[in-house]
Amino acid sequence: MYSSGQREQTVNLLAFVYEGSNPSARIMFNINLPPIECLVRGEYLRNLEDSFDKTFPCLIFGMSSIPGKVPLFHFMMEDGGIWWRMPISAFCSKSDAPKQELIDLVLWDSFSYYPSVTVFEVLKNKKIEYTSRHKEKFTGTYLFTLDWASGDPNNTDHGFSEKPGQHKCGHVIHLDNGNYAIQPNNRIIVRDPSFTASYGKMLIERKINTHEWSVENSPKWITENSDKYYYEIQ
Repeated sequence: MYSSGQREQTVNLLAFVYEGSNPSARIMFNINLPPIECLVRGEYLRNLEDSFDKTFPCLIFGMSSIPGKVPLFHFMMEDGGIWWRMPISAFCSKSDAPKQELIDLVLWDSFSYYPSVTVFEVLKNKKIEYTSRHKEKFTGTYLFTLDWASGDPNNTDHGFSEKPGQHKCGHVIHLDNGNYAIQPNNRIIVRDPSFTASYGKMLIERKINTHEWSVENSPKWITENSDKYYYEIQ
């Protein structure tokens, strides 16, 4: 019996994914971020008890993703101190930035322990407008995008991270008012002077996609059972 070249390739890829007993927990959970030079609000360094009128320069460099919690950020301060797992509401780019509730800055908690971060070139430095839970509109500049999936093939509970009708990504935005926000696709609109000629006009009422797209789940085709490099599809 011979397997097709395609089948051998798939087996090799799976063998790589399964190295070690739990490789995914080793590679994910904490991730590097494009560095953000900003300010951290003093009360977040004091357990929200005092120092509400103080801000300190800091450098955000990483993030933790824990289901049931908002994305949590790691940063370094000018005295060399390192601080872990602060919400996006802890940070601002100017000391007089208005304080906003976390629920107006972030719409969803993290979807899994396996985040990714991507700076999409098409979105880089673009102006973005989003609508908060209280239906207020805020504008800012795109920084990068967080996304989630299940990185452990032994984990059969993916939560909503891989459900097409429930999954969301999170675009990190530097707001014009000095705060930072994380918003999904269906709460933002992007301004691109060379492309979005119909900016602000809804061209079609989009519906949530519930389909899973695959070309390997059909019983109507199979590869021939031979060792040919250019094997036939039956």
